[in-house]
Amino acid sequence: MVTLALTTLLCLLVFAAWFAGRAARRESQRSGLPKGSVIYSDTNKPVGRLAPAEMGHEGVLQERPLRSEALGLVGRPDYLIETDGGVVPVEAKSAAAPPGGRPRDSHVAQLAAYCLLVEDVLGLSVPYGLVKYRDGDVRVEYTPELRESALALIEEMNDAARADEVHRSHEDPRRCAGCSLRDVCTESLA
Repeated sequence: MVTLALTTLLCLLVFAAWFAGRAARRESQRSGLPKGSVIYSDTNKPVGRLAPAEMGHEGVLQERPLRSEALGLVGRPDYLIETDGGVVPVEAKSAAAPPGGRPRDSHVAQLAAYCLLVEDVLGLSVPYGLVKYRDGDVRVEYTPELRESALALIEEMNDAARADEVHRSHEDPRRCAGCSLRDVCTESLA
């Protein structure tokens, strides 16, 4: 009787694993993601392969954020795709691709941060990242130069967070108008 129960349980676990893999592959194909398995998703369809999903602040089941104490960095990539070449972070944007096909600097910085998180938290290699715009995708190679640039940006942000005073870094009133600190900023242009 115990053998039958264990055999049944084993069969159920195998079926559940097969079903989860199939669902991840189907989601990957439907979304136009790189060929591979979705191992992380922050798009209201948690995969739960890296860690159990958790209930978010809005009462929605979601993946746990990737958290690196060494980098002082926390993030939730839209997708992590396990490919033959490594793990590919994907950031989905609702905006149209910028003219000329070059991604916005802020999108590259965000993608580079996800690459660093994959390396540090998961210990996996990252060949490239992908920014999915509404009307096209832009592949961003994860080069040593991009890695160093991202680490320098994190260091600059940490220095600014520790500083007594941080000055505005631009002359664009539109950026000030959308800033969450404009009501307390003494240098606001808006």
